[in-house]
Amino acid sequence: MIRLKKVQDIRGNVSDVELPNELNLEINAEGLTLLPGIIDTHVHFRQPGHDYKEDWGSGAQAAIAGGVTTVFDMPNNNPPCYSYENLMKKKKLIDKKLKSVDIPLRYHLYLGADKNHFDEIPKCRQDVIGIKVFMGCSTGSLLMDADEDLERVFSVAAEQGLIISVHAEDEAIIRANRSKYQGVCSDVSVHSKIRHREAAVSATSKAINLAKKYNTRLCILHMSTSDEVELVRQGKADGVKVYAEAAPHHLFLDESDYARNGTKVQMNPPLRTESDRLALWDGINRGIIDFLGTDHAPHTLDEKLSPYGEAPSGVPSIELILPLMLDAADKGLVSLHRIVELTSTRAKEVFRLEPNHDAVLVDLNLEKMVDDAELKTKCQWSPYHGRMLKGWPVCTILKDNLYEVEEISCHKL
Repeated sequence: MIRLKKVQDIRGNVSDVELPNELNLEINAEGLTLLPGIIDTHVHFRQPGHDYKEDWGSGAQAAIAGGVTTVFDMPNNNPPCYSYENLMKKKKLIDKKLKSVDIPLRYHLYLGADKNHFDEIPKCRQDVIGIKVFMGCSTGSLLMDADEDLERVFSVAAEQGLIISVHAEDEAIIRANRSKYQGVCSDVSVHSKIRHREAAVSATSKAINLAKKYNTRLCILHMSTSDEVELVRQGKADGVKVYAEAAPHHLFLDESDYARNGTKVQMNPPLRTESDRLALWDGINRGIIDFLGTDHAPHTLDEKLSPYGEAPSGVPSIELILPLMLDAADKGLVSLHRIVELTSTRAKEVFRLEPNHDAVLVDLNLEKMVDDAELKTKCQWSPYHGRMLKGWPVCTILKDNLYEVEEISCHKL
């Protein structure tokens, strides 16, 4: 048992709380607030294939530092995780790596949709959180842009009772824009023109229509535009089983950030307008957006500082999602209750997760500047470097383990 003395809940009520645990500790939690362990519904921990960017040891350390106790890892590895054999190899690798750093991080894996491996889906049904469909090209080789292949994967997913999570960008639109702009502009801001909002809106609309046709449970990942928010709102109203995820970079950054950060803020889908960013916040507060996934996508700083056209897309942020959101709460953009829904409750409901007693203690009054040198992710950089945030995790409780992020007062019972 862990006894938390004088801990505060999200409503500001102070009491003593006991958490089931084998540690038998008492923590002086005065001035601290108790939240459930964070669920990050979208990470790329890069193993197997690109361990130099991140591995499950460094990824787990970054997760714990950010109060994250559960992650959903994506399948665009090398080799891609599109078969039962590759899935089992990946799980074995993960378990070994987590054991080596003594962090029993909870994780779930996606199976990658591939037109040559539809027969693998039934084999993996009990071992994956869902099927990841890349409707537009991104990092890795997984791509499903043919209509007949999309029809089939939505049908098979419904038959197998699996949720489909889509990277919703229309590949044909992206290719047409790439031909239009390639060689004309070398500024990274052209990324938002090549992967134009029309690509996201077209793919999201198609995915929702397929989910309606086949009665498939669908998640639109890392939504970036106001139009997608409206499409999801309408889909929910029409009874489609559609859910929405937002990523921190689309909530806290916009196209104006290209000027300061260059290719460091290049990601897929790309940064959008200030109006889109505010629409996402509106979608959060209206309950249209269900949960947050960081799309934690580490690359080395050298890779990210390459010229546009050579630099890879993706940004890391797993250990900063909670401080970013707590700071947003302090600024009145969102309530603590809504943060809990976005980072825990809704993911548990939508993905039908087993309950647990994971928790994170946060200091809502702690103000710190984001410092790349202090990050646990192996790539050790962030687009938020230098940003002052108010509200940080100080202690993460995962299974029967306690990990101090900041020094706390505790003793054995």
